[in-house]
Amino acid sequence: MSQNSWALLAAVCTLGLLGAVFAAVLEGRGRIPDPSRPPSRLKRRWQRAQSELPAEWRRRYRWLVAAAAAAAIVVWAVSGWPVNGLLAAGAVLGLPYLLQPGGAATARIERLEALAQWLRHLAGVHTAGVSLNQTIEASAKAAAAPVAPQVRALAGRLRARQDPVAAYGQFADDFGDGVVDHIVLLLQSHATLRGEGLSGALEAMADSIGRQARDARDIEADRAKVRASARWVSLFIVFVVAVCLLNHSYSAPYDSAFGQILLVVLGAAFWWALSWLRRIARSQPEPRLLGPEAAASYQKGAGR
Repeated sequence: MSQNSWALLAAVCTLGLLGAVFAAVLEGRGRIPDPSRPPSRLKRRWQRAQSELPAEWRRRYRWLVAAAAAAAIVVWAVSGWPVNGLLAAGAVLGLPYLLQPGGAATARIERLEALAQWLRHLAGVHTAGVSLNQTIEASAKAAAAPVAPQVRALAGRLRARQDPVAAYGQFADDFGDGVVDHIVLLLQSHATLRGEGLSGALEAMADSIGRQARDARDIEADRAKVRASARWVSLFIVFVVAVCLLNHSYSAPYDSAFGQILLVVLGAAFWWALSWLRRIARSQPEPRLLGPEAAASYQKGAGR
């Protein structure tokens, strides 16, 4: 590496170290999120990307980010080119998604099952004469892990005396799934009209969602073999590319500015192909009935 490359690497490492110290200070002081404030679009995308991973990967994802940063620095220092380090970091961050190609579908099935369980719990508690808001606040401690963060956020909004209709709407936005929109419409109508029969409606909706989860599991069982083949092909390609980049005799054509640009294009094309395959095999959530997504879909349909 040249002197300028070493200086650039040192500057990047310094910025990364400062960012880690800043994040550690924020984590040490503790952050109390405002339950009435909806999360930003970037945060929702980050939560959705993490939700596609199994629970053990989600718990260790900070260590994975640290490993990706370390891999980027090491590969950059060894190869002398920052693009190689960037590709190494992307490979480390994308490893869980390669190992778990059906993570999004599995996570959605588990979320549907947890929603059905939560609705049955609400129906049972509400039958005893407890108000809906108190029932939801009491259910936050017993909510299953796939829906626990959203249920606790909803309970926090209701505890903060936020308007129930708006709080339920944010609950639907946290999931971004039309199935939850049906639940929210039921809760909002009860909060507005105070009608009877909520427990029976919750039980019926829980049974319907449970059937959807069982049907989805049958479909995912058929897709498992195709996803396994795609996973092994992707891992083989990543292994071959890594060996070629570490072997200077193979990577010599990319040791130039044009070669690095070409490497970025090839890496972006490979990432796009994997994303396209995941979108094809992904079980899409039901269309939204609430929020800006539903309004945009309605306007698009009306314009045809």
